[in-house]
Order: sequence, then structure tokens, then C-alpha cells
Amino acid sequence: MHMTNRLFSILVSVCAAGALTGCVVVVDGNGDVDTEWASSYSESRSEQAEADKAMARAVSDALAEDPQLAGQDISVSVYRDTVTLHGRALTPADLDRALKTAAATPGVSRVVSRLSVEVTAE
Repeated sequence: MHMTNRLFSILVSVCAAGALTGCVVVVDGNGDVDTEWASSYSESRSEQAEADKAMARAVSDALAEDPQLAGQDISVSVYRDTVTLHGRALTPADLDRALKTAAATPGVSRVVSRLSVEVTAE
């Protein structure tokens, strides 16, 4: 009984430490304990975030290099190859041009517009 309590205490300690460090503890039906290290923030998520940042820079650069769009209030966000444009375009033609510029950037699978255009009444 004393050995069972000690094993249980060790197991609880290992699980608590594992929860803080990303370790996974596996106990099979025979009482064997195995540990594996896992990460709550996987490399694939990190790689995706870096790819999204690079794509956002590429789209922002393309918009800045276009003389018709340079200086307009357009910001870019990217999530998993989907580009979202935020801000204001000066004209409906500029809005269309910004969407087409973003869509032409390599790797972009979709473009979402959160752009507005203000038109003055005559």
C-alpha cells in the first residue's frame, strides 16, 4: 500500500510538472509510465504565422509600389493565405485595383475587402 501511494505521488508530481512544461504522460494498463514532450504551440502554427507575416509584407509592398494606391489608408492582415484589406480607398476604381493587386500576390488564395469608399454628394 505504501508503494502504491508513493507511485501515485510521483505520478501526480510528474503530471503537474508536465502540464507546466508541455510534457505528456502516458500510463498503460500494466502500470508502465512513458513520457513524451509536446508543445501547445506547434511548429506548424509558428511556421504558418511567419508565412502569414511574409505574405502581409508582400501585399503591403505591392500596394505601396503602385503609384495609384501608394499613400492611401489601406492596411493588410493575413490568416492562412487569406488576405484582408482594411481602411479607405479614394475611389471605387482604387478599391478594385487594391483587391486585384492583393489577389495577384503569389500564394494568396482569397482576398476579403473591409475597405470603404467615401463619395461626396453633388
